[in-house]
Amino acid sequence: MKNKSIDSELLLTCLNNEKIMTVDDLKSTLRTQCRMTVFRKLSMLGYISSYSHSGKYYSLKRIARYNKYGIWSYKSALFSKNGTLKKTTKFLIDGSFLASYWGSSKKSNKVSNLYP
Repeated sequence: MKNKSIDSELLLTCLNNEKIMTVDDLKSTLRTQCRMTVFRKLSMLGYISSYSHSGKYYSLKRIARYNKYGIWSYKSALFSKNGTLKKTTKFLIDGSFLASYWGSSKKSNKVSNLYP
């Protein structure tokens, strides 16, 4: 039986070096064929998954460096503080000028101003 803390330390070291990895990369690192083992280890370390590339890439919350919109990009992978693309889009729209304008227009009954 493998030592669990050694596996976690190995995963942490690899992710600190690589920043992002796929499940296959992580399985190779842990020398396992079981996806569940990978996710158990990732859960212990606090992981995030990309919202781009169909969630193919994984990293750790402590590694991510988000911009003011809550998005972190590394190489071609995109990660969001909000998780999924759908939640990220909603967050960005809700915080936009248009959302503020739309909300105030509905209250003052001037919705027609949006459509000249």
